Amino acid sequence: MKKIILLLFIALFVNSALIAQDWIQTTSTPEGGGITEIVVRPDNNNIFVTTASFNWPSGDDGGIRRSSDDGDTWENLMDVYIGRTITFGADGNLYASVWPYPSDEGLYRSTDNGDIWDPLVTVPEGNNIFSVTVDTSATVNIIYAGTGQGVYRSLDNGTNWAYASTGIPAETWIRDIEVDSSGIVVAATSNGLFTSEDNGDTWVEATGAGIEDETITKLVFDYPFDKKGNTRLLAGSGNGSLYESFADSRYLGATLAAIFDDDELSGIAIWYLKSENKKMHGVSTFPTNNTGGGFSKSVDDGETWEQNNNGLPGSDPETSALSGSSTDTEINLKIGLFENMNGGAKVFKLSIPWASIGINDFPIDNSSDLYLQQNYPNPFSDFTEIDYYLPETGRTSLKVYSIDGRLIKTLVDTQQPKGNHHITWEPESLDTGIYFYILKSGNTQIMKKMVVLE
Repeated sequence: MKKIILLLFIALFVNSALIAQDWIQTTSTPEGGGITEIVVRPDNNNIFVTTASFNWPSGDDGGIRRSSDDGDTWENLMDVYIGRTITFGADGNLYASVWPYPSDEGLYRSTDNGDIWDPLVTVPEGNNIFSVTVDTSATVNIIYAGTGQGVYRSLDNGTNWAYASTGIPAETWIRDIEVDSSGIVVAATSNGLFTSEDNGDTWVEATGAGIEDETITKLVFDYPFDKKGNTRLLAGSGNGSLYESFADSRYLGATLAAIFDDDELSGIAIWYLKSENKKMHGVSTFPTNNTGGGFSKSVDDGETWEQNNNGLPGSDPETSALSGSSTDTEINLKIGLFENMNGGAKVFKLSIPWASIGINDFPIDNSSDLYLQQNYPNPFSDFTEIDYYLPETGRTSLKVYSIDGRLIKTLVDTQQPKGNHHITWEPESLDTGIYFYILKSGNTQIMKKMVVLE
C-alpha cells in the first residue's frame, strides 16, 4: 500500500510540474519608478534592467541595475534620471542608454559585466536612444543606435558616429533595431518597418497588412532549426498587432500573425531547445488603454496563444519588458513592470518545463483543447462556415479582422457552453482580399486566415 501511495504522490508531483505555475515577484525590487528594459545575460544568467525615476530627484532614481542571484538582491550600477534601454550585444558586451539629466542622453558600453560603463556617444537635448544592436559580421563591428531622430551609426565600433537614415522619414523614432545573421538590418519605427541591406546607408519600407501606418515597437528574429530554412521576423506594434515577415523577401512583405487587443507589445522573445526540436514564443503587452497587459505564450509557432497573468499584480498588469534564459530542462522567464511610482520597477519570474512543451505542437481536436476549424469554403464569395470546439463553458468571442488589423465583424461575443459550435457568415459589401478570424475563450486565442473573392 505504501508503494502505491508513494507512486501516486510522485505522479501527482510530476504532473503538477507540467501545469502552468504562477509568476513570483523577485525577493527584492530594483530601484526605480518602472522597468524600461530587461535582459538576462546568457553566459552567467545575471539579470540587468534599466529603470526610470519617479518624482525625481526626491523619489526613486532611475538607472542601471544588476542581480546575480535571480533577483534576491540588486546592485545600483548607475543612478540617472532615466535608464532607457539595455542589451547584450553580439560582441559579448553590454550596451545601455541613459539620461543623466541635465546632461544629454548618452550610450554607454561595459566590457566587464556592468562594473564599469564607458561613454560612447551622446545625442542632442530632446533626442533619446531607444534601442541598440551590434553587427559583428563586418571586419570592424558596426553599432546601430535607434534614436528619436533616426538611426545613429558607428562604422568603427563606437569611435565615430553619424546619422544613417536615408529612406526613413525625418523625425522618426526608432523604437527597436536588430540585425540578422546575414547582415540585414531592420528598424522598428514610429512610421512603420524599414530594412537595409547596405549597412544602413539606405532604407526601404516594408509593406503589407497595413504595417506602413503602424508604430512598430519590438522586433525579434525567429531562426529555423535548419540553418538553410527561411528566417522569420516578428514585429510587434503599439496597438497590439504582431506581424511576420521572412528573409527571402528581405523582410519587406509583412502579414498579420496575431492580435493582442489594443495593447502595446512591450517585449517579444523566443526560446529554443534544439536537441529536441522544441521552441516557445512569448510576448508581453502594456495596457495603453488602461486595460489588458500581461504575458502570452505560444508553443505551436504562433498558431495559438495562451495568456498567463497568474501572480502578476492587478487585472491589467503594466508589463513593460520581457526576457529570460533556458536550460535543457526549463525556460526561466523574467518580466518587468512599469507602475510609475516609487518602488514600481518590479520584476517577476516564472519557470516553464520543456517537458510540458511538445515537439512542433499544434492544436489538436480533442476534449482538452480549444479548437478552431479552417472556414469552409475558403476562398468564398457569398458565405462561409466556421466550426469550433470549447473545452469548457466560458466567455467566447469570434471576430473577423481586415489584413491591417481593423475589426470587420463580431460573430460571437457571449457566454457559451462547452462543446461544438457552428457559425455561418454571409458578409455584405466586403472587398476582395485576405481577412483573419480570431477565436478567444478563457486565456487562449487562435487565429486563422480566410480569403474573400468577388
